[in-house]
Amino acid sequence: MLWLRCEISHSIFGPEQSISFQERNVTAGEFRGPIAYMAANPVAANLLMGFLLVVGLISAVGLPQEFLPEASLDRIQVVVPYPGAAPSEVEELIVRKIEEQIQSVEGVKRIESSAAEGLGSVIAEFRQGTDMNRALADMKAQVDSILTFPVGAERPEVREITSRQSIFRLVVYGAVSERTIKELTSRIEDGILALPEVSFAESSGVRDYEISIEVPRDRLRALGLTLEDVALAVRLGSLELSAGKISTGEEEIRIRTLGQNYGQFDFEDIVVMTGPNGAAVRLGEIATVHDAFADSDLSTRFNGQPAARINVFRTAGEDVLDIAQAVRDYIDTEVTPFLPEGVAVSIWQDDSVDLRGRVNLLIENAALGLFLVFLALGLFLQIRLAMWVALGLAVSFTGTFVVMQVLGVSISMFSLMAMVLALGIVVDDAIVVGENIYAEREKGAEGLAAAVQGTQRIAGPVIFSILTTVTAFSVLLTVPGPIGRIGLSIPIVVIAVLMLSLVESLLVLPNHLAHLPKPGEPGTGLGRAVRRTQASVDASVKRFIDGPLDRALRFATAAPSVVLAATLSLMLLSVTIVVTGMVRYEFLPQIEGDIVSANIEMPVGTPSDRTSDVALQLEAAGQRVLQALSGGAEPISADVSVTVGQTAQLFDPLGGNAVELPRGHIGTVEFRLPPSDLRDFSSTDFQNLWREEAGEFPGVRSLAFSAGALGLGLPVHLELSHPDPERLALIADEVAANLESTSGVFDVSTNHDEGVQELQIELKPAGRSLDVTLDDFARQVRAAFFGTEALRVQRGREEMRVFVRLPETERNSPADIENYAVRTPHGGVLPLGQIADVALARSPTTIHRLDERRVITVTANVDSAVITGQQVNGNLQRNLLAGLSAEYPDFLYFYGGEQRQQQEVYETLPMTVFFAFLVMYALMAIPFGSYTQPLIVMTAIPLGLVGALIGHILLDLSLGFTSLQGIIGVSGVVVNDSLMMIKFINNARERGLDPRDAIIVGAKARFRAILLTSITTFLGVAPLMFEQSIQTQHLVPLAASVGFGVVVATALLMLVVPALVMLQYNLVSVLKTRTA
Repeated sequence: MLWLRCEISHSIFGPEQSISFQERNVTAGEFRGPIAYMAANPVAANLLMGFLLVVGLISAVGLPQEFLPEASLDRIQVVVPYPGAAPSEVEELIVRKIEEQIQSVEGVKRIESSAAEGLGSVIAEFRQGTDMNRALADMKAQVDSILTFPVGAERPEVREITSRQSIFRLVVYGAVSERTIKELTSRIEDGILALPEVSFAESSGVRDYEISIEVPRDRLRALGLTLEDVALAVRLGSLELSAGKISTGEEEIRIRTLGQNYGQFDFEDIVVMTGPNGAAVRLGEIATVHDAFADSDLSTRFNGQPAARINVFRTAGEDVLDIAQAVRDYIDTEVTPFLPEGVAVSIWQDDSVDLRGRVNLLIENAALGLFLVFLALGLFLQIRLAMWVALGLAVSFTGTFVVMQVLGVSISMFSLMAMVLALGIVVDDAIVVGENIYAEREKGAEGLAAAVQGTQRIAGPVIFSILTTVTAFSVLLTVPGPIGRIGLSIPIVVIAVLMLSLVESLLVLPNHLAHLPKPGEPGTGLGRAVRRTQASVDASVKRFIDGPLDRALRFATAAPSVVLAATLSLMLLSVTIVVTGMVRYEFLPQIEGDIVSANIEMPVGTPSDRTSDVALQLEAAGQRVLQALSGGAEPISADVSVTVGQTAQLFDPLGGNAVELPRGHIGTVEFRLPPSDLRDFSSTDFQNLWREEAGEFPGVRSLAFSAGALGLGLPVHLELSHPDPERLALIADEVAANLESTSGVFDVSTNHDEGVQELQIELKPAGRSLDVTLDDFARQVRAAFFGTEALRVQRGREEMRVFVRLPETERNSPADIENYAVRTPHGGVLPLGQIADVALARSPTTIHRLDERRVITVTANVDSAVITGQQVNGNLQRNLLAGLSAEYPDFLYFYGGEQRQQQEVYETLPMTVFFAFLVMYALMAIPFGSYTQPLIVMTAIPLGLVGALIGHILLDLSLGFTSLQGIIGVSGVVVNDSLMMIKFINNARERGLDPRDAIIVGAKARFRAILLTSITTFLGVAPLMFEQSIQTQHLVPLAASVGFGVVVATALLMLVVPALVMLQYNLVSVLKTRTA
C-alpha cells in the first residue's frame, strides 16, 4: 500500500523543510486516510488549493452580474386584447372562459384576473415545485381549446412571468413635435437592439401610430355604402400576395402581387367603388385620411419637454455591466453627435451604477472584515498560522465561484450578501483545526505529527458541525414565493462556502500548518514584537480562564438550576419584547433607490388636462422640497419625468411582466435624485417631505408615494369579496375609512370606483321584426363610433392599425347615437332610436377577480417608525374584519402584497425548521452516541436569538426576514461551539475526571477557540453592521443578527452548556441511585 511511508523531500518551502516520518519517529500505520495523505503531500495539497483559486477566479470573471437574479415567479399570464369592448364584456366573454378552462391545469394554486376596457388578463399562480415548462404548455393547450371567444377578440398571448426588470432606461426629449420624438426613439431603439450585448428593448411613453379613415354619414348615404363596405374596400385594395413561382429551366422565378399601402396618400388612392358613369370613386374623394397617432390621452414630459422612453432589459445569461456599457458607448458615439437641434438623450435609470456601487461597497466591507479577522487571529495564533487560515478563507470563496458557475448563480445583491454572511461564520472550522494543531505543537509534537494528530482528533466534530450549519441554511432553500426564488442564491452560496471551507480545513490547511515553527522559536525583530504581543494577550486570556471563568464555571456547575432559571427568564423577556412590539417588525426592509415617484388617480372620466394640472402642481411641490433640502446653497439638481394617461395592470412588484393601458385619469410624477453618496438625505426623507409639502388636492381620488427600488408590495394589501357588488363597495369604503383613521397609515387607496357613464343600447322588438340581428346591429354601431379595423400595416418595427369610422364631430354626443342610420337586411335605413332603446348607466372601468370571485383591493402604506404593517393588519383583523365576517357570512377577505408573502413563508417555515432540527439532532446524536447531549447543544440556538434581539435593540433596527437569515447563520456558529465544548468535556470524562471537574476542564480548554471564533465572527460583519451608506441599510439587520448573536450567545453558552451537562449528570446519578 502507498499510504504515507514515502519520504517527502520536495516542498514548496524548500528542501530544508522536507518532511520524513522516520525523522519524527512516527510510524505510517498511525496516520492513515486522506487527511494524513494530504498533510504529508504538499504537491497534492497545493494543487488542490491552486485549482480552487485559479478556476474560481476564471469562473468569477465569467459570471453574469445583475442587480437582482432573474427567476421564475411560478406564474403564467394569459392576455387577450378585445379592442373597444367594455370591461363587463371582457369579463363575461374572455376572462370567465379562461378561468373555467385553466382550472384543470395541474398545480394551479390561485387565479387572478382583470377585465379592463379592450383587454382581459388572467394570471395563474402555481404551487411551489411545479414544472413551469410543462405548466406553460398545458396552459397554452387549454387556452387554445377555447373556440367561443368573440369575433373581435385577438389571439391570446400566454407567457410565463419572470422577475425580469428594466436595467437601463433612456429618455429622448426636446421642444419638437411628437412625431419627431417617436421617429428618433424608434431609430435609437433599433440601434440598441442591433448591439450584440442587448437582446430585448422596447419604447414606451409615446402613442402608437394609427391611420384613421373618417367617412361622413352623408357621403355613405349618398353612395349607399356602410363603414364595413369601406373597410372591405380598403382591405382588398391594400395587400401583397404571393402568387407562386415559374420555372424557366435555368432558374425559378417567384410571382408576387404588390399593392400594400403604407401612408396617407397611398390609402387615398384606393378605389372604393365604381360610379354610375363608370368612373372610379377613390377613398380620398369621400373620406379624410389621418396618418397620425392613436386616439389616446398618453403623454410624457421630461424636465418640462415632450419625451419618450426606451427600456433595455436583461435576459438570462447577460451581464448588466456589459449591457450598460454597450448602450452608453452607442449613445455617446452614434446618437448624441447626430441629434437634431433641440433634442437630447438622458440616462434616466442605470442599474449598473447601483450594482457597481453596492458591489464595491460590499467588497470593501468584506475586505475590511477579512483584515480584522486576520488581526484577531494574529493576536491569538502565530502570524503564519493566521495567514494560512486567512488564505483558506480566500480559497473557499474563490472556489464558490466555480459552484455558482455550475449552478447558474449570478453575482447579485443576494449572492454578495450571502458571501458577507458566510465571512462571519465560515472561519469557525479553520480556527478549530488551526487552534488544535497549535495546541499539539505546544504539547511538543513535531510539525507533521501535530498537523495530522490535531486534525484527525477534531475532524469528526468539525465535519458534523459543518453539516449541522449546512442543514440550518437548507431551510432557506424551501422558502416559497417570489422572495424564495429571488433569494435562492443565499443558501446556495453559503452552503458552497461552508463545504469548500471544510475541504480546505481538513485537506489543505494541515499541510501548510505542518511547517509552522515551534512555539517560542526566535524570529525577526517584527516576529519577536508580534510574539510579545501574542504572549501578553495569551497571558491575559489565561488569567481570565483561571480566574473569572473558572469561578463562573464552578458556580454554574454548583448551582445549575440558578443559571438555567436566569437564562430562561432572559429568553421569556426577549419573547415579551417581540410580542409586545417593543422591537419594530418589517418582513422585508425597503431597498431604497434614487427614483421617488407619486402616482395620481383622479375620478374616472377626468379629462387628461386636469390630471396634467395636478401632476404639474406635484412637480412644483417636489422642487420646493429640493430647494429646502439644499439649505440655501445651490439648488439640488434632479430630473423630473411626468407621464399622464398610462397605467400598468397586474404589475408584479418584483419586476414581472406588465400590461400597460391608456387611462386619462392616471398620472405619475417621478424625481430622479442625485446618487445616494452625493446627498445627505435618503429617498424616504424626500418622499415624506414631498408628501407633506404636496398636501391634499381637491378632486384627487388617491395619491401614493414610493421611494423603494424593490419590494413585495405594500405592507397593507387586502382583497375583499362579496356576491353583492353594492355591499362589497360599502365594505371596502368602511375598511378604507378605518385605515385612514389609523395613525401612521397613509396613501390609502382602493381599486373600486363609481365607474364611467355609458350608453347602453338594447334592440327593440320593432327592430327584430325588420330582421335586424343583434350581431349585425352591434357591428354597425361599433364600426361607427369605435371604428372597424380594416387591416394592419407593418411600418418599421411597429404594427400600425388602420381604422374606418365616422368623423369625430359625428360621434361625440348622445344625439349622434340616436340619429345614426342603421341599415336593415332589406336595404332600408332607419335611425337607431327607432329600432333600439338607449339608456344612460354606469359601468366599472376595471373588474378585478380572484379565484372566480369579484374583488375590491384596499391598500395602504405605513410609517414604520409609528406602526408596522403587521400591527395594522392585526388591528384591522381584530377590530373590523372579524366583525364583518360575522355580520356578512358571504364576505371573504384575503391578504396580498407583503402580508401574503409573509404568511406563505411563515406557514412553510415551521415544518421545514422542525425537520431541519431533526436532521441536526441526528447529526449530533451519531458522533456523541447520546440521546440527550444533542439537546444540550441545540439550546445554544435560542441564545443566539437573544443576542440578535439585543443587537436590534441597541442599533434601533427592525426585525424581519433578513434578520432571520442572520439568526440561521448564528445558529450554525453557536451550535458548533457548543458541540465542540461537549466533545472536550466528553474527552475529559474519558480520561477519568469526575463530572464536575470534566465539565470545568473541557469548557476551559475550549474557551480560547470559542473566544476567537466569536471575535472573528463579530469583526467579520462589523464593517457592514456599522456601515452608514444608504445602499446597505437593508443588510444591517442581517449583520447585527450574526455579530451580536454570536457575542451574546458565546457569553451565555459558556455557562448554560456546563450547567445543562451538570444537570444531566445529576439526573442520571439520581436515576441510577433509585434503580439500584
